[in-house]
Amino acid sequence: MSVHHVACSDFKDISWLSLPDCSYKDDIAVFRFDLVEGAFVSPYLTSLLQPDEINRAERYHRSEDRKRFIHSRGILRILAGNYTAQAPDQIRFIKGPNKKPALAGDTGWHINVSHSGGWALFAIGQVSVGVDVEKINPGFSFQEILPASFSPEEQAYINGETDAYQRFYQLWTRKEAFVKATGKGMDEDFFRIPSLTGLHAAESRLLGGSGNWNVGSFEVASGYSAAVAYQELPEIPKFYALNSVLFNR
Repeated sequence: MSVHHVACSDFKDISWLSLPDCSYKDDIAVFRFDLVEGAFVSPYLTSLLQPDEINRAERYHRSEDRKRFIHSRGILRILAGNYTAQAPDQIRFIKGPNKKPALAGDTGWHINVSHSGGWALFAIGQVSVGVDVEKINPGFSFQEILPASFSPEEQAYINGETDAYQRFYQLWTRKEAFVKATGKGMDEDFFRIPSLTGLHAAESRLLGGSGNWNVGSFEVASGYSAAVAYQELPEIPKFYALNSVLFNR
């Protein structure tokens, strides 16, 4: 039985750098975008999408969801284009295991996207990467899903303090980011994926393959929980804040 390690931690006091500071060469980079700031549907971002992406956007019934998809996909195209030295509208996406998005061709870069409420996150790295953001919903009855999603130790941690919602979303986003990074997806082993702060040993089959992993929680904005997971690297990710200047063209 092959055993590897998962290190879970909190990234404290991170600095959100501006986009001009990005070299597009970081081992792992996480970008955040305020979807509320981009309140209108950008013609420029729309122009970058392929016909199948336009059709997908039009299938959303709510204009809010259409806008979120167009902005997320268009911004991902811009970022991927900067990393691979390609025109944004020439970027090709493919689907990996469990429909995990990937860049076509041997670019050497891995991608992942998540959005919730008013925020979108984009992760790009030279190793497998996954990212998750969740708007904290104080009315969500999470107790119902604890047994199927968390180990007894994790359940005790969540229920052990008054900030149970914060703890639930902290561990949930870690697990989500991890299974998105591995491409394993949510299955019957989801509750076995380690998420408590510390170093954990886990069977290779649970990790979607070999190698050691890092999972880090970080703050996007008040009322949100987020995490990024990636194959082991010596340095933590760089964090960048995007704004609507990206598509004011």
